Amino acid sequence: MTLAEELRGASLIIGSIIGAGVLGIPYAAAALGLIPSLILSLVVGVVLYSTSIILLRFSAKNDGSQIATLATDILGRPGGYFMMGGMMIYIYGALLAYTSAGGQTLAALTPLAEVPAAIVFWIAASFFIYQGLEASLKTEFVLVVGIVLLFLLVAITSLPHADFSNATYVDLGPWQAFIGVALFAFVGHAMVPDVYKALGDYEKAKRSIRLAFGLIFVLYAILTISFVLVFGREVPQIAPKAFEQLYGTAGLIIGNLLPLITVTTSFIGFGLAQKNNYVDYNGLDSTVAWGLTVIPPLGLYLFGIRDFVGTLEVAGNVGAVILTLVVPIAMYLVWRKNAERTSVGESRKSFGEGPSPSAGIFLSARNLDSGDN
Repeated sequence: MTLAEELRGASLIIGSIIGAGVLGIPYAAAALGLIPSLILSLVVGVVLYSTSIILLRFSAKNDGSQIATLATDILGRPGGYFMMGGMMIYIYGALLAYTSAGGQTLAALTPLAEVPAAIVFWIAASFFIYQGLEASLKTEFVLVVGIVLLFLLVAITSLPHADFSNATYVDLGPWQAFIGVALFAFVGHAMVPDVYKALGDYEKAKRSIRLAFGLIFVLYAILTISFVLVFGREVPQIAPKAFEQLYGTAGLIIGNLLPLITVTTSFIGFGLAQKNNYVDYNGLDSTVAWGLTVIPPLGLYLFGIRDFVGTLEVAGNVGAVILTLVVPIAMYLVWRKNAERTSVGESRKSFGEGPSPSAGIFLSARNLDSGDN
């Protein structure tokens, strides 16, 4: 498997989650302090990578099933409802936050006012969700390459303006708010089944996910270090906008183009995941699923809910915890318990003779830890 193939799958994860990190983590890190924010980002990234691999293993054993379906198979309908509820809080929060950020950045680059700009952004991003996985995958790949190049530009151009005394302050008061944003910024779990479907192989998908989490941490760290060293505690909520202070018109363009690209990839990625869950878990028509995915965030935005970082904190502390920690860990523990029963000959008593939904995944996942396909 070539690096280009790995990046193709990784781009689905990176494109989905990078928006929150690019726009929210530097702002949250400016309040907490550079060193503790980097440490917490690393811890959150490692933990969420681990739970994403749990979901990948289950999904690969079941032909790329979406995660709400997997939760139902393993934990029963209450588990599926809980996972779907967590996803809805998280993804709708993401789509709402990205609609707001997309409107702000597009308005700064065009003559449009913020609300009309948000509507234009929403129409364009929603179109790619409607087109489906293949079109979204190609779009994500191109945009992610652009993001990486802009990141490098940001890091290089900011170094001459760095004040290293900004790296020394620490205020642990806002640690919980930072964790909420960090959780949000590392949650690519909803896209894990789509990575598997795109690559068609467990090991390839695992390498792509590992590459995605590694790159995303490095990119977040570069941007956080750059912004905190240069701007200290004055980092704005949409962090790249601060470059207007340094470079005038050029900074205005770069500082808004970077977040516009990132929120576009994130909107497409999460919207696609939610649409696929509606199709896979609820059995909805693709067009109906698309409408249920993209229309509610626009309605909430037009209703007046437009606080970017506040939305990230709520969605991260509630939806992301359910989606990435509570349900995947419960799935793993239940699977282990049933696998142990199977190993001592109790599986027939546990599963019975009927075609229980749980039986299929438990039996097909007997070698889950070995990574068999």
